[in-house]
Amino acid sequence: MTMFNRPTDFSINNSIFHNHQLQSSKGTMLNPTELYESTIGGFERLQEHVAHGAFHDSGERFDPPKCHPNTRVAIIKRITDWINGLNEDTREALIMWLYSAAGAGKSAIAQTIAEILDDQHYVLSSFFWRNDPQRGAAKLLVTTLAYQLAVKLPPVFRERLDLAFENDPLITTRSLEAQFKALIREPLVELLHSGFSTNNHIVIIIDGLDECDDPKVQARIVDLSFRLLHNRDLPLKILIASRPEIDISSSFDRKSFSTLARIALDDEYQSEENIRPRSKLSIVYIRSYIPIGWPAEDSLDTLVQKSYGQFIYPSTVVKYVASQRHRPTHRLEVVLGIHLPKADDSLFAELDALYRHILMGVEDMDLILKIIGFVVLHPPYHVNSVTFIEDFLLLAPGDVQLLMENLSSLISVKIYPDSHDRAKLLTIHILHASLKDYLLDQSRSKDFFLDCLQMHTDYAELCLAHITELPSLESKLLSYPLMGMSRYVLICLKFYVLMAKK
Repeated sequence: MTMFNRPTDFSINNSIFHNHQLQSSKGTMLNPTELYESTIGGFERLQEHVAHGAFHDSGERFDPPKCHPNTRVAIIKRITDWINGLNEDTREALIMWLYSAAGAGKSAIAQTIAEILDDQHYVLSSFFWRNDPQRGAAKLLVTTLAYQLAVKLPPVFRERLDLAFENDPLITTRSLEAQFKALIREPLVELLHSGFSTNNHIVIIIDGLDECDDPKVQARIVDLSFRLLHNRDLPLKILIASRPEIDISSSFDRKSFSTLARIALDDEYQSEENIRPRSKLSIVYIRSYIPIGWPAEDSLDTLVQKSYGQFIYPSTVVKYVASQRHRPTHRLEVVLGIHLPKADDSLFAELDALYRHILMGVEDMDLILKIIGFVVLHPPYHVNSVTFIEDFLLLAPGDVQLLMENLSSLISVKIYPDSHDRAKLLTIHILHASLKDYLLDQSRSKDFFLDCLQMHTDYAELCLAHITELPSLESKLLSYPLMGMSRYVLICLKFYVLMAKK
């Protein structure tokens, strides 16, 4: 029986009430928030700051992009060999950077690597960035990685996390540097001191770093990854996959070759066999109304040409064509432009969102569209010389390279041997054939739309303006020494006038 067992209608007189406050381990008084936090462990508090959608096996990422069976075999082997220390060239590297243009299949490769490691019982922690509130900012990166390590490593790691929260209940509000140290490095060091050992490296996979909402933070994360492994005292390797954006590239370029392995997802790993979607489209063969021999080889050739090393394009096509609620033959004809899509048909929604996300991150968009428009709409058989484009559009030398820095995942500016005298020529190229389709379709690109009629008219007017300045312009042009600038401008003028009349 307690002193106050269901009391009613009572009063307390001539009493003194004492306010007892609890103290932290450092002797300071706890406020109500800290008092609440002191009653739960550090691991429980950590869970409140986890982006669970960033896990490689998150329910929010159900059916994530991954490599089709028997594709990307060479690059997957190279990455797994690096993780297992089987490649002599990359054995000393603790960090690997997988980079490529947009839509080339980096996330599919990262997902496949994560699933392989998970199946082989590696200690794996991953963060798959995306442009959403949870996974688009860096504030949940370290806590998410630390949580996954805590559930897979021995209890010593989790106990050290508890201590970190006890020493600093607001650790999740500290800088990324402080969080990396307190929530990952120090718990790992404590774990090793306890006698923990492993035959395999612990692996962290960070995919889509370029989708972090702050370019400066992207570079900081690269720097912190190297700082975490600077002493080479942790059994840890980090795989980072991203587009080669300027801040990320600059950060990697400053790092030691002995610590870093790089893989460019270029032509060496972009075979047509990987992209050719016949095997993927075979999933619809089981339907009785699919004709024998479908799809035709020329249809597949068209899809491969539009893919041009870009895995997101065939992946999008396969998802669209293989819909269980539609006739695959008709849907493939929509993709090939034989039939028009329905008004509510979001054929390239995923691809359009990717292009829009990249284009919205750059400045001087009107000028950039004028340059891209010149590349897209130029006369046939024209080599897109950067020098010529700058002179033609009245830009200062170097402007094209500066303007295209943040579009390196879509646009390439590189040295190209000229066909006339084999001289080295700086040229500009669109990396994805499907980008042209996007920009020329106003319903898809909206405010990034290239108006062919208007742009051909503008370029024709520029040609006329340049005709009066041919001697000075011709002296600058090294790209067309056999043709002469005057002849080339006249060819352009004729071309743009004819196109503007269409």
